[in-house]
Amino acid sequence: MADYLLMILEDEHAHAQQSPKAMAELIAARARFAESLRGRGQLLDFGRFRPSKDGKRVRRDGDRLHVENGPLAENGKALGAYYWVRAPNSAEAADIGRECPTLPNDQVDVRPLMKGHIDAEKIAKSGKIFAFVVRGSGATSKEWEQVMDRIDAETSGCFPPDSFLGGVRLRPPQAEPQSGSRGDRQATLDGPFLECKEVIGGLFIMRATSAENAVQWAAESRFVVHGSLEVRELWRS
Repeated sequence: MADYLLMILEDEHAHAQQSPKAMAELIAARARFAESLRGRGQLLDFGRFRPSKDGKRVRRDGDRLHVENGPLAENGKALGAYYWVRAPNSAEAADIGRECPTLPNDQVDVRPLMKGHIDAEKIAKSGKIFAFVVRGSGATSKEWEQVMDRIDAETSGCFPPDSFLGGVRLRPPQAEPQSGSRGDRQATLDGPFLECKEVIGGLFIMRATSAENAVQWAAESRFVVHGSLEVRELWRS
């Protein structure tokens, strides 16, 4: 058995055009999906993000700090949710991804995990809960992995113990993504890569009193020296 992160990349414009009833039905279907995975012993953790227009992306260029306001869509899609699942192999992980309720233009990226732990009771903690999505760039898979190694080495002891709720690191994506679909649902294995753009290398979860405090912490971390952090608040339901 191996662990995989299913990252739900949503067409936020299409989601905004849905009626409240349709969105409530989609959220309920996602909840049933999570419960089904939990009942099968395949779900380790999951989270649903607030809209990317409320998020920030933080990076440094020398002494200069760059804070990008949302929306944070790339190719028309933004990270909307994640599911940490366990499956025998990547093909079965992709099958799980294709089970996830989505809108037709949404996409599920399936990435194998290198390591990780996330507090199962994170949503029950006090304060606001934020996901920090770690991004880095490199011309090749090897160069990207070296950037992630550098970030990992320089940030392993930086987390405040009273606020840190865990995280995961992803394995490098492959040069050629494999895709599959079932009806109008798509899942992409180990991709896309790399085209000299920032690629997600992992995420971690922390408590913070506000989005401003979360961004301030991110700006002072080594994550944003070698890459960037996308700061996104999690829904509590």
